[in-house]
This record gives sequence, structure tokens and C-alpha cells, in this order.
Amino acid sequence: MEENKMRQINNNKYLREFVFSSAEEASTFFNNQTTEKKLSLEDTFGDNYYCYVCYDSLTKEVEFILSFSSDTSEDNLFFLFWENRLILDTGTTIYLIDKNLNIKSSLEITTPLVGLHSINKDRLLILEEAYLRIIDSNGNIIKAELFDLLEDFSIKNNVLSIQTCEESRIIELI
Repeated sequence: MEENKMRQINNNKYLREFVFSSAEEASTFFNNQTTEKKLSLEDTFGDNYYCYVCYDSLTKEVEFILSFSSDTSEDNLFFLFWENRLILDTGTTIYLIDKNLNIKSSLEITTPLVGLHSINKDRLLILEEAYLRIIDSNGNIIKAELFDLLEDFSIKNNVLSIQTCEESRIIELI
């Protein structure tokens, strides 16, 4: 059976993911791309080799290419267009990348990532299974909290409600 993937457009861009079984294949693909906007994250490690190609949604011109490796499967990775920045999760690190493909900051993930949530144009929530961070648009940590393993959570009106086996907490998202 052939899997049809829906093209999801965000900010007039869409991504196509390419997964390779070897570093050599990924490197050859990456190096054969003609666009000047390319970023290869050399400090990543894993058995899965990814290349994300970003296209203009209308013209289909290649806007940029990102390459990295990870032990995390593609179903568990996150990629977020946030204002004029890209947030990329490699399974071990969250990268904040500007529109010119410069890495603004990176944050190590301490527990498995639950998800990313854009609070507003200047604040982003990074929620892990036992840790949360709120960062600003430059990647500076505004708030960080450690808690027991997350059992349940919800967000409503910029308030994060967390339930762990030990406690319930309410955290206002700045």
C-alpha cells in the first residue's frame, strides 16, 4: 500500500522529509542540492539520517535544506515555524534557527519531549515529560521548572495545568 502524505503549509512553506540509512547517502543528497541556504548539524549523532527540504508553497522553489542525524524516529521529532525562526528537535537537542539558517541557541532535552507550544511571538513553551522551559525569541530561558513524570496536562487561557503522580500544578505562561 502506498502512503499518501498531505502537504502541510505553514507561512507559505512546506517541508519534505528525506530519511537515509547511511551518512554517505545523506551527505550525497545534501551536497547535490543547489540552494545556497543549507545547514548541516554536524554535532548530531544517530542511525537515522534526515534531510528536510523547505519549499515555497506556491512556486515550489527550494528555500532551504537542513540535515542532521538522530536515533529518534521521524514520528517523534518536532519542527516548528515560529515567527521568523525555526525550532528543530533532533531527539536530544532543540535548536532555535533564524531565517538565515544561523543557530541562535540550542537546548539539551533532559527527558522525552512532549511538545512545543507557541505562547506568543516572543515566548515558546518546551514541554518535556518531567521538565518545562519557556524561552524568548533569542532562545534565552525565561522560566524552567522540574517536576515528577507528567501524567496529564492541559493549556487554557495561557495557563498550563500539570498533573503528576505527586501533585497538581498550575503554571502561568508568561
